[in-house]
Amino acid sequence: MKTHYYKDDIINICDKRHLTVEEIFEEISKNFPEAGKSSIYRNVEQLVKTNDLRKVTWIWKKAYFEKNNWNHIHLIDEKTWEIFDLDKDIEIKNLPKDFELSDMDIKIFWKFIKK
Repeated sequence: MKTHYYKDDIINICDKRHLTVEEIFEEISKNFPEAGKSSIYRNVEQLVKTNDLRKVTWIWKKAYFEKNNWNHIHLIDEKTWEIFDLDKDIEIKNLPKDFELSDMDIKIFWKFIKK
């Protein structure tokens, strides 16, 4: 089993991007045509366990992976399905005192409204 064999390549591919395992596999295959899809799946899942990648699952159960492990909000364009990262520093009212954010998974779906 070649777990971690493609580790650095996968992390670089996912830097500032949101990709499915299939998309990661396509990118890896360009430089490593011998790479097997199951090997890439194992590597990606291991990188999630070690916090090198973050797994984001959408409502329709499709998983995307990203290198951005900082807490942030995902803004998703309903027309193009493009994903943007927003900083977590938004005002949330009525939180308990001494509240400290340890993790978050917020997705905001949006679309342009014609005026």
